[in-house]
Amino acid sequence: MKVEKDLRETDGVQDERRNGKTGGNSARSFAVLTLCAVLAIVISLGTRTFAESEGGRVYAASDGGEGSPYEEVAVPTGIAGVVSGVTDTPLSGSTVTRIGSSCEQVIVGQRVQKVTNTAADLNVSSSMENKVNELDARSITLAENPTLMSDEDYDTLLRIVEAEAGSEDIKGRVLVANVVMNRVKSEDFPNTVTEVVWDNSDGVPQFSPTYDGRINEVAVSDETREAVKQALKGTDYSEGALFFIQKSAAEEHNVKWFEKDLKRLFKYGVHEFYTYK
Repeated sequence: MKVEKDLRETDGVQDERRNGKTGGNSARSFAVLTLCAVLAIVISLGTRTFAESEGGRVYAASDGGEGSPYEEVAVPTGIAGVVSGVTDTPLSGSTVTRIGSSCEQVIVGQRVQKVTNTAADLNVSSSMENKVNELDARSITLAENPTLMSDEDYDTLLRIVEAEAGSEDIKGRVLVANVVMNRVKSEDFPNTVTEVVWDNSDGVPQFSPTYDGRINEVAVSDETREAVKQALKGTDYSEGALFFIQKSAAEEHNVKWFEKDLKRLFKYGVHEFYTYK
């Protein structure tokens, strides 16, 4: 009986030790897990607080600038990152510091790169100013020298040039067109081409082709069209002439009137050009 009792006591002591060891291990494991969880929460909260306090900034190594060895770089995300990638494009001659692109993950410690845009600026201000000034000058010239005319006036100008100077070179034809246009601009004559060409003062036709009918019989040549085009664009050899005459084909009394009452300017081809004294 004593032996059985001792055996039971021995077994009881071993069970208590075994149970006690198992219970101790469980307590220690629980304590370790609890501690790990607490540390994880603390680290997470600390990281979030730091990120919020720093405005989501990262720091990367600089290229050796003055001051701190780290350069603060704000990295926008989403649409803000796309917009910043466009707006941060360097202007001509400027220098910027950039880390990758605005939408990439930035590794702390990544070295920055100095980017210099060498593209030339497109400066159109001078050319546009010159163009505007040129257009203004042309507008003033056109206003002072009107060349817009009706189809009837244009056809009349072509025909009178062909009839009066069809055998002359381009300059000779331009000169006849110049005289007609000078009369249109003069206060002493009508103000349209047709009225100038068909003007009849005191029963005397101002242009003989309107008297003998040649103005309606001519076929206008390409040379005459070119001469009229040049005259309407501003080519003027006339020196202000308002009259011209071919003395070899004119009546004597007309020649005498030209020489007596008008001022001779020059002769070109078969025609001599005059203006008022």
